[in-house]
Amino acid sequence: MRSPKKLAIATAVVALAVALSACTTDADEPAATDDASSTLSAEAQAALDAAYEGIGGGLDDLASVTPEAGLNFYVMSCGESNATCAAPAAAMKDAAETAGWNATIVDGKLSPEGFATAIRQAVAGGADVLVPVGISCSAAAAAFTEAKDAGVTIVGGGGLDDCDPQEWDSERLWLADPPVPTPFHAIGKLQADYTFGKTNGEPKTLVINLTSNPWGELVTGAYTDELAALGGGEVATVIDVSDTESADGSYIQKVTSALLADSTINSLVVPTDAYLVNGLAAAIDQAGLADKVITVGGFGSEAALDMIRAGQPGITATIGQAQTWEAWGSVDTAIRVLAGEDPAYIGQSLQAVDADNNMPASGPYDGSIDWKSKFLESWGK
Repeated sequence: MRSPKKLAIATAVVALAVALSACTTDADEPAATDDASSTLSAEAQAALDAAYEGIGGGLDDLASVTPEAGLNFYVMSCGESNATCAAPAAAMKDAAETAGWNATIVDGKLSPEGFATAIRQAVAGGADVLVPVGISCSAAAAAFTEAKDAGVTIVGGGGLDDCDPQEWDSERLWLADPPVPTPFHAIGKLQADYTFGKTNGEPKTLVINLTSNPWGELVTGAYTDELAALGGGEVATVIDVSDTESADGSYIQKVTSALLADSTINSLVVPTDAYLVNGLAAAIDQAGLADKVITVGGFGSEAALDMIRAGQPGITATIGQAQTWEAWGSVDTAIRVLAGEDPAYIGQSLQAVDADNNMPASGPYDGSIDWKSKFLESWGK
């Protein structure tokens, strides 16, 4: 029996192939968006250079701290079927075990109900520490309150403590003086720099806006703001996608239909690589749109980078966000909170990654420094 997601992908591809053959003519096709023979304007080249340079910092002067031994550490993955949830969850488990803790992953299954159930599983399992990956506090506010009341130390795994009053012991800190407020803003900004550069200052972009978590709107807003700051291009349309639509694959039809409906769109940005890895890139390719649209993901997952390395049509680039580095940073934050110390700024880097720039030889995007040795040294390991 075919899974709902595979059926959704197949249905989208068939429908779009028929629509493309019936509706697209040579006159409808947009101009090529990445002509290597053309010369970029100074403004476009500067934006592209900024995307490749990226944003981030190091771990200089990371103070020593001794992890409390033998604690029960739980990491709540936003959804183990989603590569950009599963990978940092696995990295946190590894980091916690390296710190000397017992570590367990619970699966939030890409839904508010799943998040709450997973958090309660952690409490029932005797969690001393809980890190939620990929969600903000408001996505499961009641369950976080229960965990806090049970004495669990809660540390952010990338989301925001937007509960009122706040429930987490600490968010994960990024940079002391960042050029944008959060790494989510950085993803949107760098996506805008990249598409502006690659389209020679004339992006007309379809933006996927993740609605199930507040950070999705931060990426979308930062993209729009950066285009305005650059002074060119536009957001042609915004497609809202919920975690439920992500889980069942129904977003694929929405997005590719919108691309077909407006032949002037020359770029697509998504907040997480998972959309592309889980079928959207393949649907774009099979619908004949891959050469017409520059497509940029987010987080720099191993699966997305493998697709780019292999020349898979339907994905051009991603904004790498050193997810393993930041996962170890959440564990470092928990160690310091439990020791009664101030959390450290973990400084992970974000950069545009494509086939020719910032691409690691293998694996996911992992940042620009040897961050692991710095954490190990500070923990006395």
